[in-house]
Amino acid sequence: MIHRRGFVHRLVYFCAGGVWLTRSSMADDLALTASQTRGPVYPIPPIDKQDFFDVDLTRKNDVSPVAEGEIIAIRGNVVDISGQPLDSVIVEVWQACKSGRYNHPNDKNESPLDPNFQYWGRMQTGTDGSFAFKTIEPGKYPGRTPHIHFRVVAPKRETLETQLYFAANEASNLKDGVYKGVTSKQQKAVTTALEKLVANPNDQTSPKLPTGNFQIVLGPKHDSKSTPGM
Repeated sequence: MIHRRGFVHRLVYFCAGGVWLTRSSMADDLALTASQTRGPVYPIPPIDKQDFFDVDLTRKNDVSPVAEGEIIAIRGNVVDISGQPLDSVIVEVWQACKSGRYNHPNDKNESPLDPNFQYWGRMQTGTDGSFAFKTIEPGKYPGRTPHIHFRVVAPKRETLETQLYFAANEASNLKDGVYKGVTSKQQKAVTTALEKLVANPNDQTSPKLPTGNFQIVLGPKHDSKSTPGM
């Protein structure tokens, strides 16, 4: 596979070294990340049919123009209910551009598309379960609060489809039907606050991006009806 992942190598620094909780630091099992609707705008062609990984949604390639909107980073890790990191997990993301429109024929929104925004990203977690994406803060899609879709595919576990929200949009979050469809505890787990962090603390020239954290907790392995190994 082709990888456009230089950004991840810098940002993933924060995903290791004990930043994330582990089973030894918890009294109880973690709650599973809430499953939420895929929506009518899963990318075409499907992300899982792409023959490469790409974590930078802000541009089509390394030399193309940058998309409109505030550039942010989303980092996190994938763990099981005991807090143990899960490797070889495919993490997909997709979202609307700054205007609030998806690049999909089912989106009848008349807002303009951004020709420089990639709209999707895809990567595989390492041994520490970490992932990181560079994107823009999504615009407000009509009838929804700003959000990013996630699809998480792990060997021998049920595929999870969920959404990530932003704490700064609390008022619109609480009016969103999908957001309100999960418990308050689950809402907290799928809501992130953006904080400005240096992608590489050893390199003071690296950019300070507003960065959100997202820990994804998957269910147990299954002997049957499981996700095939990749």
